[in-house]
Amino acid sequence: MYHTLYLEITRRCNNLCPYCSAGSNKKENWEKEKPVSDIVNYILKPAKKIGTRFIVFSGGEPLIYHDFINLVKEVVTHNFRFGIATNGLLLNQDLIDELLKIAGNTFVVSLGINSFDEQNKETRITDYDFFIEKLKLLNKNNIAVNVSVTVGKFNSETFCKTVEKIKELGLPYNRIPYAPRNSDNRKDMLDKNVLQKKIYCGYISCFNGFTSYTPLFLREDSYFRVTGNTEKTRVPLNPSVGCWVGSFYAINPAGDVAPCPLLSDKISAGNVYTTSLESILYESELMNKITNRNNLSGKCKKCKYVWTCGGCRSMAYYYSNDVFEEDPTCFIDELNEEELAKLEVITEKNFKDYYRMYLMSKSFN
Repeated sequence: MYHTLYLEITRRCNNLCPYCSAGSNKKENWEKEKPVSDIVNYILKPAKKIGTRFIVFSGGEPLIYHDFINLVKEVVTHNFRFGIATNGLLLNQDLIDELLKIAGNTFVVSLGINSFDEQNKETRITDYDFFIEKLKLLNKNNIAVNVSVTVGKFNSETFCKTVEKIKELGLPYNRIPYAPRNSDNRKDMLDKNVLQKKIYCGYISCFNGFTSYTPLFLREDSYFRVTGNTEKTRVPLNPSVGCWVGSFYAINPAGDVAPCPLLSDKISAGNVYTTSLESILYESELMNKITNRNNLSGKCKKCKYVWTCGGCRSMAYYYSNDVFEEDPTCFIDELNEEELAKLEVITEKNFKDYYRMYLMSKSFN
């Protein structure tokens, strides 16, 4: 388990997005950053030991971290692949040249956009032209790009059009459900009606967005038939599908470990600066319980897709204050058998394409 670490290295940011999940729009949250030596000794080395292979740098804005280049050097030295989730404001040719010199073309840059229209500026400050400009810069340097779309009621009307545009650009994307992690705004959270009627058309339209989305109507037998896997791990890992809790974990700038980045600052399984990472991930009650989907409640516990999907643990938490509750945004109970069967067929087809892409990406690593 735990092949991916979502590592927040700073809360500082050069943007002031109104509903910032990390709370970076509030300077009182800008706690002191840890030195590279601490990150190496308490996070990178232990993460390598337990089998983590990929690290996503985030924040705040990770490029603001006071010693970012030296941290990248350490990540490369310890043979991690890495990605940078950035707002793009500091991305320029000089920085890219420096990163290419250290890591070659082995890293991924995750750029965020919520819609390809004027509304994007309301939630991300920058407009869609800025996104295209940075995309061209990265393409010119042959750097892999992933698109991150925060999804909420604020962009539900345009989400499917956004996905179509991302498909035209030939890019993979992942959706991040809006969560009020460090914001008082709850009105823009998804509900099952909006997810079913406005959002899901984007989910099922292509396999490029198959990373970590729920609800996922993928039958267990389909998963094993497509992958040829014979072992049933606690959560799907080869590849990870549905909710990625158990496949990834998050560490915030203070060192607190959460099962999902959207749950950071809300629930913690322990702190790496007082307890070993291995103990936190494999011995803490929270991580042991949440990676066993028999411990889920409500319709998630009874669902035939519980192993491949698992429901969104973040949405469960923010609606019920219980991370083990059923996913309230799932609309499976609104579907008849015929509708569900059609979604199963579409989902399996997308999964086959996604699995081919997954195998191709592994061959380059």
